[in-house]
Amino acid sequence: MRARARSLRTNVAWSMPGTTTSSTYVPCPVSSRGSSRLFTDWPTKRPAVAAVPTAVGGGGACRRRPVEPPAALAVVLTDGKLPAVNVLLVTADQHKATTVGAYGDPLGATPNLDRLAAQGTTFTRCRTQNPFCQPARATILTGVHPSTHGILRNGIDLPDEAVDESVATHLARAGAATAFFGHAHFASRTPDFPTGRVESIADSAAVPPDWCGPYVGFWHVELSIGLDFPGKEGKWSWAFGPPPFGLHYARHLFRDGHDRGVERLRLMQPEAAGRTWDHTQTWKSALPEEDHVTTWIADRTIEWLRNVPEPFFAWVSFTAPHHPFDPPHPWCDRYDPAGVGDVIPKEQPGELEAKPAMHRSWSEGLRGTPYEWANPGWATLTDEERRTMVAAYYGMVAQVDHAVGRIVDALDQRGAGDRTLVAYTADHGEYLGDHQLLFKGPIHYESLVRVPLVVRGPGFKPGARVDEPAGTIDLAPTFLHATGVPAPDALEGTSLTAGTREHVLTETEMLPNALRLRTLTTKQWRITRDLDVDDNGELYDLSEDPGELVNRWSDPGCAAVRSDLVATLHDVMRHDLGRELPQVCQAG
Repeated sequence: MRARARSLRTNVAWSMPGTTTSSTYVPCPVSSRGSSRLFTDWPTKRPAVAAVPTAVGGGGACRRRPVEPPAALAVVLTDGKLPAVNVLLVTADQHKATTVGAYGDPLGATPNLDRLAAQGTTFTRCRTQNPFCQPARATILTGVHPSTHGILRNGIDLPDEAVDESVATHLARAGAATAFFGHAHFASRTPDFPTGRVESIADSAAVPPDWCGPYVGFWHVELSIGLDFPGKEGKWSWAFGPPPFGLHYARHLFRDGHDRGVERLRLMQPEAAGRTWDHTQTWKSALPEEDHVTTWIADRTIEWLRNVPEPFFAWVSFTAPHHPFDPPHPWCDRYDPAGVGDVIPKEQPGELEAKPAMHRSWSEGLRGTPYEWANPGWATLTDEERRTMVAAYYGMVAQVDHAVGRIVDALDQRGAGDRTLVAYTADHGEYLGDHQLLFKGPIHYESLVRVPLVVRGPGFKPGARVDEPAGTIDLAPTFLHATGVPAPDALEGTSLTAGTREHVLTETEMLPNALRLRTLTTKQWRITRDLDVDDNGELYDLSEDPGELVNRWSDPGCAAVRSDLVATLHDVMRHDLGRELPQVCQAG
């Protein structure tokens, strides 16, 4: 039996708030409104790396901080410094693995990711530990399962103590410059009440215009808040401004005045493209590509990479290709809806009859409800609607790929490519028609749970493919191992260079005390248990049935396999919670 950590422990030597230290602290303007430590309550004395004079995109200069070594480092390394290995993590939101050429896609949307795969190692069976954004991202950050860090579903914010558990914190304390660019989603954008978190749209108005971190262990941050859901919030998303709402990307949109910023917000909306917000959530964005959030994230990352001293750790997080599917020109015209038929899954008559009832109901969607934006129902869409959505999704994938290529090229042009571990993955996948499903949900099919993972750099063989199970939970220990920083005992992942694992665990608790699923995936099998309704179990032989069409849960011929896998799952899964955290909203 694999022992699961019962609580998160820290391995720190740097004095933190509440302890004796000579460091001073940045005042937190939101401390009276809720938890502050995820905002700015962090020592202003950072590890001994040079300050990076980075400007908020169009919004004024980020303030510089004193550069002095901390009282003590968390680790003692040879010659008192890190190995010459930097880490660059790039993630996309809701990226289906099979849209990448290296994973067999025929449409050619990802030449840069394919090049990265040729230069590095492709993990063909990497799974997320939760198919929803906030839990999945918290696992990447901390290296533990959602049942341990406590973010079980969207709408639960990363707690204060997670600062200590962040892989960025461990690397920063060892001397690395750390930065985050883009869509973090460690806190909910639309909480039911003020939370004091910078990623809350309402609370972002209290963030000083020159604030650039620190945040959950990242010394420098430039953030965008979430996604554009005008159907939920009005004609535009306040996440994009006007300032003081919206953080760094909003200030970029309004960099040359209020009127120009409002015009950019107008161009984001479907009406600017001659469409209306409807159940497909698909249109050709009229916003110029140079103003698009994907371009902005790449631009800010490249500027930082050109100036930051080594060693460094950066997490670059793209919002795309998450819905709404609204790529700008030229990406919106990259794929003709008439030409994407080969990648649209074919409906399998009778497939859902031997599967839990949730599968059919989820395929029909939530049309006509306040949550239609979360699941309009693939089974209810016309063929034209399906093709239009898939073509736009691929356009977003191609745009992200282009941005990734620009970032990796900037790294290589600096001459740091051979000293940098570059990893590309996603928080979770996307059904995109598989099993008559769309977007994401509480059903652990491969299209949603399997994510792309390509790693280039020291210790990873060019052109290699690993077909054994891996998880995004393994990224934090991989980064620590690559940089020579001791991994805390509480980590539940293992380094990707430490050998193959037999199985990987995925958890879902979509609602409090409902839709609680645990999935164990091996190289051959995928078994899923509903913790509340045992008859809702699923079992698939991935070697004979990679499309997961035939549920073998009740097949007498698989009884012994099922029994063994259920026992292994029981041993691997956690039967309590590492933390119980409040739900601040439903959708996150």
